[in-house]
Amino acid sequence: MNILQRAVQIAKEEGFLSLTKGVYRYIYYNIYYNPLSLLGTIEVILFKKHFYQNINQLKSLADLLNFAYSFKVFELTLRPSQIKEEILKLLELLKDIEPKVVLEIGTAEGGTLFLFTRVASSDATIISIDLPGGMFGGGYPAWKIPLYKSFAREKQKIYLIRADSHNYKTLDKVKEILNGRSVDFLFIDGDHTYEGVKKDFEMYSPLVKKGIIAFHDIVPGPLEYVGGVPKFWQEIKMQFSYKEIVKDWRQGGYGIGVLYV
Repeated sequence: MNILQRAVQIAKEEGFLSLTKGVYRYIYYNIYYNPLSLLGTIEVILFKKHFYQNINQLKSLADLLNFAYSFKVFELTLRPSQIKEEILKLLELLKDIEPKVVLEIGTAEGGTLFLFTRVASSDATIISIDLPGGMFGGGYPAWKIPLYKSFAREKQKIYLIRADSHNYKTLDKVKEILNGRSVDFLFIDGDHTYEGVKKDFEMYSPLVKKGIIAFHDIVPGPLEYVGGVPKFWQEIKMQFSYKEIVKDWRQGGYGIGVLYV
């Protein structure tokens, strides 16, 4: 089936709006990014050069965070989408347990992925799922894959899955990577709609037999930023031993909720 035939099929089965969205995604990822792929590759090379010149000088979590929030090469950064004091508290929890298997839903700019590699076990398996063109994260172009994989230290292995976390084929891929192992730390920061965050929890929490599940954006705020996460958090937290990492409940978003499984 060629592109035109597929377009007609989508218009008939899913409507003109779905077709319009599909055309936009096709142009954005297959035309807009392709001319920039060479520039992106150059950025990645320079980023990795400066990254490795600085990373070995970090001695504490405070050093690590200052590095992540300030490091930048051209338009590439490591800045996480969390409040510094909040992500620090989460990193302290993780450093104590040194998770051997980490699953992140929502890669975005790679800030938390980088931080998790620093506190996970030196031989950890780290899986990060992200949806290209997603509403809340926006996805990342394929040329960033070598950059994100370069975050791995020592014997760590990073698996990047660019797909819909709500697709059961994605769950099957995760299970294939795990090969029978359970997840020690699950970080849910993908689709922020109520149904989206609920679906991520229902699908991936069974992979955590004993460990930590964390949600980002548990503090009520603008719907376009926090979606239905605060509502779902209030519903789910009472079923577990939990911890709320919040700098200020009046901050209008952010906040990390931790469940102990």
